[in-house]
Amino acid sequence: MLGSVMNVGVSGVQRGYDQLNRSAEQITQANVPPAQGGPDELVSPMVEQMLGKIQVQASAKVIQTASDTLGTLIDIKV
Repeated sequence: MLGSVMNVGVSGVQRGYDQLNRSAEQITQANVPPAQGGPDELVSPMVEQMLGKIQVQASAKVIQTASDTLGTLIDIKV
């Protein structure tokens, strides 16, 4: 059970980093005109940056909680 919770946390961190990378790529294209492949606006990529950060932070807390719970279980068994 804890292993699957840990996997969910790690997966969430990866999704958050992917989201951060995608939106960062869009932001780096800010000075490219939309006709040449640049973004039409920067609000969405900037919001995506914030959401990616929150995703990583929340997933890290899931991992930390799973780790703490596992440590408690090991302490109880020993």
